[in-house]
Amino acid sequence: MSRTTVPFPPARRQTYTFLRDARRTAHVYLLAEVDAAALRAAREAAGRPSYVSYVIKAAAEVLAGYPDARAVLSDGARPRLTVFEDVHAKVLFDRTIDGQRCVLSGTVESAQARTIEQIQAAIDGYKQASVDGAGPFASVRRLQRLPLPIAWLLYRIVLRDPARRNALQGTFAVTSVGQEPVQVILPMITGTLGFGVGRIADSPVVRDGEIVVAPVLTLSLTFDHRVLDGAMAAEILGRVKDRLEHWEQ
Repeated sequence: MSRTTVPFPPARRQTYTFLRDARRTAHVYLLAEVDAAALRAAREAAGRPSYVSYVIKAAAEVLAGYPDARAVLSDGARPRLTVFEDVHAKVLFDRTIDGQRCVLSGTVESAQARTIEQIQAAIDGYKQASVDGAGPFASVRRLQRLPLPIAWLLYRIVLRDPARRNALQGTFAVTSVGQEPVQVILPMITGTLGFGVGRIADSPVVRDGEIVVAPVLTLSLTFDHRVLDGAMAAEILGRVKDRLEHWEQ
């Protein structure tokens, strides 16, 4: 039987270290269907910013009212929760480094206080940034050059501080597969919350007792059950859904 064995790609070492950390989280998943008609209209009127920008804005505004959901858990024999005032959003990007597709991330700071245009500008900055040399991905590139055991140890040391973890991993994360015909993604997280954005597709919905065709987005929420219970997580997802469905044009 023919086979090929190669070393683990250096461009994916940050994902490998992230997932080792994510396995320590008690993941629970929730799903909600979002009627995206108002969202689509608002997006067209605003010059077509990404749907991810709207999800970031809606989630940040909702989480601003939930201190428990803005907590960073320091695990161990004496676990502690550190609550931060600002709401930072971690965004995932598909990039190619040295011919290898990989996931990189950036942080939109204080997203609850930013406009859609400002959030989109921050996202575009990461999308257009070089993956080599100086720039927002310089620290990741340094991590990729390290042997995996050292990269994992350094990752643990850096994120041991709750403030650093909050700044780098965000109050919540957002990942999207909307560019492909995929309805749902259930992201893994190392923080308290993570939203997954699926593709928007025309689907039958009920409005005022009648069935109509409307654009529908499946929004998922992953939460760490060690930090939040299901009732609060469901309430948060419900309020984000409501905010997206009633977006002002």
